[in-house]
Amino acid sequence: MVGVELERIEALELLGMVVAHLNAAEAAGDLSPRVATLLGIRDKLATGLREER
Repeated sequence: MVGVELERIEALELLGMVVAHLNAAEAAGDLSPRVATLLGIRDKLATGLREER
């Protein structure tokens, strides 16, 4: 049980970092391939966290 909670916390931390980078990229008008990769990571993390409940 603890392992799952730690993994969830790590996923939430990673999701927070990805969203912060996406916000910075959006503010800078960055449309690089990095942004598309971050969007994919964000979507997969969000889906996984929703399904884990």
